Formats: sequence, C-alpha cells, structure tokens
Amino acid sequence: MIFIALVFVAIVSAIVLVPVAMAVSVVKRVRWRTRAQRHGLRTEGRCIRIDTVRRTGGGHAPSLRRYFLFEFTTQDGRQVRFEDVAPNSTMPGDFFTVSYLPERPDKATVALPGDRRAQRELGCILVFLAFFLIVSLVIAGAGIGVLSVFAGGS
Repeated sequence: MIFIALVFVAIVSAIVLVPVAMAVSVVKRVRWRTRAQRHGLRTEGRCIRIDTVRRTGGGHAPSLRRYFLFEFTTQDGRQVRFEDVAPNSTMPGDFFTVSYLPERPDKATVALPGDRRAQRELGCILVFLAFFLIVSLVIAGAGIGVLSVFAGGS
C-alpha cells in the first residue's frame, strides 16, 4: 500500500513540477527581454540569415517555423550574433534597432515598436500552469480518496 502511495505522489509531483519549471523558464526570459527593452543599450543591427524549419508529426498539420539570426556591434566593438523573432516580412540585410544589456549582449532582443510578445508569452504560460495545477489537484484529490478507501478496507 505504501508503494502505491509513493508512486501516486511521484506522478502527481511530476504533473506539477514540469509546468512549473516551464513557467519559471518563460518568466526568466520575459523578465530579461523586458529589462533589455527598458534599460538596455540600443544600437543598429541587421538580419543576416533566416532559417525555416518544417515541423511534422504528432498528428498535427505540418507547420513552418522561422528563425532569424541578427548581428550587431557592441559599444566596445565586439560583433555579436543572436537569434530572435522578427516580422514575417523580414529579409536578410534588413536593419533593426537592437536592445541589449552590456553584461550579456548575446541575449539581445530586437526592439520592435509596440511589441507585446513577451507579455503574451507570459500570459499564455500562466494560463497553462494554472490549468495543470487544477488538473493535478483534482487528480491528487481523487487519488487520496481512492487510497483512503484501500487503506480503510485493509
């Protein structure tokens, strides 16, 4: 009986911890992007390459994902490349304003006017997290009920 209870606790813990870890990762990325946009240095950068990856499988329709590689020069003269999102109309050679924090220029971001992507990402991950927390609480409640029936019936 104790083994079943431990397995149950491990499963519920995994259901909770995976989305929490994902949420922490997204929150860190959003905070970094927001900090770079608000307090970072700005300079001109350009798109140097676009890679398109086709995703298939999982029972879903194939989709295309575009990865944009940007390059800029820091105030101290270092050339830095970073990957970020950009408008679909972007072509290699297009220039953009880049925001970066001097301590981590490799985590630069393209400063698009009116860009609310970071806030949308954060909202989506918080809704996702809330859903999984509710599901895990329901599973935990049902599991505790079932385990108490087995414990009482022994």
